[in-house]
Amino acid sequence: MENEVVSKAEDYRVMQQCIDRAVTLERHKGRFRRAVRRSLPRLHRSIRLPQHDGPLHLTSFVIRYIQAVPGWLQQLEHLCDAAGVDFRPVRELIGASFALPPERHPAEIGIAALLDDAYLAHRTLEEINEQLQPACGIPLLPMDPMVANLVVRELLGETFAGELDAVCIQLGDRYRGQQLGPDSLVAMILCRQKFIETPGDWPDFAREMDIGLRVPVLEPDLEKLH
Repeated sequence: MENEVVSKAEDYRVMQQCIDRAVTLERHKGRFRRAVRRSLPRLHRSIRLPQHDGPLHLTSFVIRYIQAVPGWLQQLEHLCDAAGVDFRPVRELIGASFALPPERHPAEIGIAALLDDAYLAHRTLEEINEQLQPACGIPLLPMDPMVANLVVRELLGETFAGELDAVCIQLGDRYRGQQLGPDSLVAMILCRQKFIETPGDWPDFAREMDIGLRVPVLEPDLEKLH
């Protein structure tokens, strides 16, 4: 038991360290922001950005999206622990994805390299939240990440995001049909109550920063109109 506690703390410590290092690199060198500025014409076709300094807003959104991962993941693990549901395989897989970035010096890993890991984490949270909801009758986490995840999906590209989605669905399926006894259910609901009392910990990044997806404009089919 003691070894498991140490392992859990180490997983989150490494994850946080990777994120802190990447955010510091971005703030000093601004690589992601410059890349966004170069890609702005293409991004504007699918992502709605504020008119003033869109690259800065999108970079800030991505940083907050990545930074939220350890805290949100840890809170879901607290809920699972309270109910006696095994969360360790999920934490270990996501922790490993952050700890094993591309083959470069750790000090050179920026936020772009962690964006897919953050998407994997957020989508997995979404899947597990959905799979465990029938067991307790309410969403476990007071979060609505759909728009944020769709914006990041556009940044990653449909093909790569689809590959990550497959992993997330597989992780979520571990909890499909999960049954909770009365004591476990009460423990999970009481633990959940702590989280919904701190709404500031569950921001809707996309809405707060006025970032969203553009609704595609369909070309009229002239033949059908006649």
